[in-house]
Amino acid sequence: MTEAFQTLGPDDPALPRLLFVANPVLGWRTYSRRLIALLAGRNDLRSHVLWHAPDRASRVLLRHHGGGRPWGIDAILAHQLWLGRAIRQAVRQLAPDLVHFAGHWPAGALAPLPNAPPFTLALDTTRQGTDAERSAPVWRARELAREGMLSRAAAHLFPMSDWAARSLVADQGVTRERVSVAPPAVDLSRFQPPRPHDGPPNILFIGNDFARKGGARLCAWVTGPLAGKCHLHIVSTDPAARVSGTNITAHGSVAQDRLFSDILPQMDMLCLPTRLDMSPNVLAEAAAAGLPAVASRVGGIDELVLDGKTGFVVDRDDEGGFVTALRKLVEAPDLRARMRAAALEHAATSLDATQVYGTVIDRLARLAAASRATEYAA
Repeated sequence: MTEAFQTLGPDDPALPRLLFVANPVLGWRTYSRRLIALLAGRNDLRSHVLWHAPDRASRVLLRHHGGGRPWGIDAILAHQLWLGRAIRQAVRQLAPDLVHFAGHWPAGALAPLPNAPPFTLALDTTRQGTDAERSAPVWRARELAREGMLSRAAAHLFPMSDWAARSLVADQGVTRERVSVAPPAVDLSRFQPPRPHDGPPNILFIGNDFARKGGARLCAWVTGPLAGKCHLHIVSTDPAARVSGTNITAHGSVAQDRLFSDILPQMDMLCLPTRLDMSPNVLAEAAAAGLPAVASRVGGIDELVLDGKTGFVVDRDDEGGFVTALRKLVEAPDLRARMRAAALEHAATSLDATQVYGTVIDRLARLAAASRATEYAA
């Protein structure tokens, strides 16, 4: 188990106390780091951060949205049991006025606590939402019910998309006033302006699950109907992504600093023909870099890529539709320029981390203050 404490903000015992259970897994690592950076600058909260991740052996036992192991243990239930011990210990030690979770399943840790503090959840999907995107459902009725109970018990929920928000209300019975959409957001100051390059237009693919994210399909399009018209750059830790071929460059694993400073500025567009996704951070990063994107119409993607404006959203099984959209961008520099400007505007108005996560923290501060006031009144 990975557990590490960090304290942020003024050391003032009179301030409302927030415990943030941060998550170092996949996109939640980015969310957690950005929220922590903003929490550190607040003077209206006394914040404590607990980095929490199940160890490798426990992760093998868990059922989750991506793997859907039929024999696995529900991660919410596992946190009600052994996986939630460190979270419960932190709550007992700190007595926070509010607990905020990056990723909703660790909140199961609070269920066994008598007089548990109120809690809030950041989430990218619901179980009903991901089941609706699959050819066959993954989650059992009791697991759907368990997640619904957790969602309804939360003081507030911060889904990453309207798509997830609608499921919280329609499928899990959460009242709409307790839901605030907080899309994946980026630090706009980290992105560089585009740099001219020689050769054909560059297409970027980023994804560590090469098959599910559609990397192999994209390689087939670049070496098939789009052959000679573009150059594909692949950023992925997946061994299956070590592809070689004419007009294909596999970069392997790339540190985020290098991705933002060296690779993104030389790209002309991004393509994510994914089979299953929720609200991928990479699409927010593409917008911040001014890259038109071609991506699948799954999950909350059509809220990150504005179809016909900042890129194209294509039905995930429409091979011809993807090729047509990519060809339009490859062959029309003026279209790329218009979509680049629209993507930058979308990032500035809707995907700025300071604005998006600042609003989240404002809500957390109000809830923590109300909880503290209620406790003292009692």
